[in-house]
Amino acid sequence: MILLLTTLFLTWSIASAHAHIAAGDNVLTDWHWRWDVIFVLFVFGALYVRGWVRLRKMGGEAKLSQLVFYVLALVAIGCALLSPLDDLTSYLLIAHMVQHELLMMLAPPFILLANPVPVLLWGLSGSSRFQPGYFLTRHSMIRRVRDFLGWMPVAWSLYVINLWAWHHPVLYQAALQNPWIHDLEHILFFLTALVFWWPVIRPVSRPAPIQDGVRIFYLFLAATQDALLSGLIALSSKILYPHYETALRLWDLTPREDQIGGGIVMFAVGSMTYLVAILVLVNALLSEGRRTRSTKRALGDGAEKVEGRV
Repeated sequence: MILLLTTLFLTWSIASAHAHIAAGDNVLTDWHWRWDVIFVLFVFGALYVRGWVRLRKMGGEAKLSQLVFYVLALVAIGCALLSPLDDLTSYLLIAHMVQHELLMMLAPPFILLANPVPVLLWGLSGSSRFQPGYFLTRHSMIRRVRDFLGWMPVAWSLYVINLWAWHHPVLYQAALQNPWIHDLEHILFFLTALVFWWPVIRPVSRPAPIQDGVRIFYLFLAATQDALLSGLIALSSKILYPHYETALRLWDLTPREDQIGGGIVMFAVGSMTYLVAILVLVNALLSEGRRTRSTKRALGDGAEKVEGRV
């Protein structure tokens, strides 16, 4: 929640600056009502709410926190693709980085925390629920593909390669100049982030305690490469993305200052997200250790009592 509010505040601040400098452009009210995005958000939102209500009535696994996480994920996607932020990405690298962080650091983990697959299946009618459920059985092809993509080395590599590739000046410039490439960039950011966060959150099962340590190392490596990429962007002596040299200057920011700010946004939001996830896993690991020690102590006390009676 803190990450989402922080990102939305950055979005509002940038939009306010744009409105102040480019008065009359209606930037603050220039929402992009893209019906393809609205349709997807509405369909998946309606299915999830319907499935969540059904599970709730049956006494199934339908926590209020899961519904909140799912709504926050849809809000993050809507803010990234429908709000004035989408227009501001053409003028400020800072705004573009905020958009990317919404699609990679906020929406995907929130969706996985909502445990969407079973809830969405229950959102379907009885007859239409059977076929998707069949495709998700233990030995199905989709399940095997999911397990392969969710294997940590594969998930990490796909996410990192995609992240670095799209921040290369050639692909980044192409995305800024071609709407179709820009949409593809967003889709791949979102999907590879879902794949990346899957082995961390594991919505379908609780990993063994030993895996918490592996997941911490997994996140540490991701945070390291993220810091390296954001540092290269912020500290580069040249303008990496020439598009912003010719764009309307906002907030009295020079292209160089904008690039530094973009790198800082990427580092700050990414680092905070990784840190929160690592702290949660560390707490789980310590809690498991405390439970194990308590169990051993209880068993030891019980054995001593038995020996005393004998």
